[in-house]
Amino acid sequence: MPFLICLSQSVFGSEDAVAVRLSRTEPIKRLGVNIYLVTEGKAMIFTPEKKHIEIDKSTQTLRAYDERGRMFMESLVSTGEPGIDEEGWEKTETLPGFHKIVELMPFRKWSKDENIKMLNWIGIEPGVEKGIHSLEATGKFAGYEKFLGQKKSHGCIRLSRKDSKTLYEWIGDDWKSYTFIVYIYEKTFSWKEKGQSLMLLVQELGLYSYPLESQDEPALVRSSKSPSSWFSPGDFLIYKKVDGVWRFLKRDSH
Repeated sequence: MPFLICLSQSVFGSEDAVAVRLSRTEPIKRLGVNIYLVTEGKAMIFTPEKKHIEIDKSTQTLRAYDERGRMFMESLVSTGEPGIDEEGWEKTETLPGFHKIVELMPFRKWSKDENIKMLNWIGIEPGVEKGIHSLEATGKFAGYEKFLGQKKSHGCIRLSRKDSKTLYEWIGDDWKSYTFIVYIYEKTFSWKEKGQSLMLLVQELGLYSYPLESQDEPALVRSSKSPSSWFSPGDFLIYKKVDGVWRFLKRDSH
């Protein structure tokens, strides 16, 4: 029985497949993984079968998405603001682009002041000693949470203590088993769309039938009846809407 997978209407599917509306059919390859762009809803990208994090610097908001593109959490952050702070320490802009998680630590001492602990440290690269973290409720940063939603950090991404713990635990050991993307942006991708495209992701081995032309959203149906095709997990079926009708374009195996 088909069911809806909610991503602000960008993702839907059945027990055997999930579909994502894309801004283009070809994946962007960064950090050794395929990243697909999503045009609708809050998710900017989709990394099939992998969690990912997005940080919008224009709104100072972090969003974490699960393996199927569903939002797990949304939180205000503080990213880097170039300049010099009140104690003379240099502050830098948080580097935009595709990053990957390279370490998780319960805490890490701040390089500029070893008396300050960065809690629930999530280290990312590329970048120099940059990470996602919260701060101890002591010293000069005791009230830092009231500035979340503004650019205030020295280059890292600051979260509240509660949200940083939630995010840290949600990531767990997953970053060790695959490239865990952190996508940081201020101006989003702006490719010109040439009609709507759709990707169906096959998740289970089997015979599938599907409509080649339909006014409705195409959907895979796992069935032994003909017409049918044999698909493997990870296969992508690409559709394009032409004159209001979905047309099957190609199969792409990964």
